[in-house]
Amino acid sequence: MNGRPLTSASLALEAAGTCLLLGTVVMEITDQPLGPELALSLAAAAPYLAAAQLSPSERRTWLAVAAALALLFAVACLVRITQQPLLNALHVLPLLMVASAASTSRSATQRRRLLHRERVRARHDGQERERRLWARELHDDTLQELGAVQVVLSAAAADGRAEAMHGAIDQARGLIGNQITSLRHLIVDLRPAALDELGLHPALQALCRRTTDIFGVRVDLRMPRETGGIGDLLPADTQAHVYRIVQEALTNAVKHGDPTRVTVSMDSDRDSVTLTVTDDGHGMPQPADLARRDARGAASPPASALQGVGLSAMHERADLIDAQLKIRSVPGLGTTVTLRIPVSRHGPRRTGS
Repeated sequence: MNGRPLTSASLALEAAGTCLLLGTVVMEITDQPLGPELALSLAAAAPYLAAAQLSPSERRTWLAVAAALALLFAVACLVRITQQPLLNALHVLPLLMVASAASTSRSATQRRRLLHRERVRARHDGQERERRLWARELHDDTLQELGAVQVVLSAAAADGRAEAMHGAIDQARGLIGNQITSLRHLIVDLRPAALDELGLHPALQALCRRTTDIFGVRVDLRMPRETGGIGDLLPADTQAHVYRIVQEALTNAVKHGDPTRVTVSMDSDRDSVTLTVTDDGHGMPQPADLARRDARGAASPPASALQGVGLSAMHERADLIDAQLKIRSVPGLGTTVTLRIPVSRHGPRRTGS
């Protein structure tokens, strides 16, 4: 994020300022009349100052230096024209302008570095949260059931009877079948194949069906028929972030909102793609509700339920794709999560995918 992009207008202004500044230098060397030289030096400073307003922050320092050089020529001409040595103090103003531009450029560089560092930290934090989730799933589910299979087979082997062995085998097959299903869900959570092979829309359809099957909550995906290729407006890495944000919003809704129905809507216009996740659950507690609950000494829900598990990760992912994420929750009326992704920043629509 380096500020404004370099435009043809800024380049034209820089070129004009450079030509005028070179003309000023030539007039100074050849000892031309001071009046035209003063006018030319002032005219040289103006395009540089205008270009600085249109250029990226990393180019503004040298533009300020060039403008200050032109102004120094102007001050020198003014002193010689008026024959007032006290006007030499005006040389301080261009130098102060250069110092201010250098300080601003340094601050902008530091802000960019800080923003990059925060994004890297957020990405690593998200990865660590996902690793902890996978480790917990594997330990609490897969590892324990595999241990149960081992116990069942060991007990049947120690018994030695054929009927005990047959019963143990049937029980072990059932446990292994459960684990195949659990591992398949875990693999889909890690990286849904539909997202890579078919695109965002089919992946969201599969996510909605799977959420309904697992949690027993009706989840509908609504999208206008004429925008069937809406996911093609976004590149693959952006689609992955959008999928994760919707997945987190669905998980929060069905686990903490106790809804009877959740609706995922996807729409687009010329400038953006918008996804909305709406549920009819009890919503997230508001600060006033929490204060009253604490005053009564009532048991509070877990912190994850109050803040929404993964809300910070959702905001981090939205920042990474320059998207706007808004969460509106009304106690007793449910929660609405709206994600708006600007299309213009992600390039043109792809075809044939």
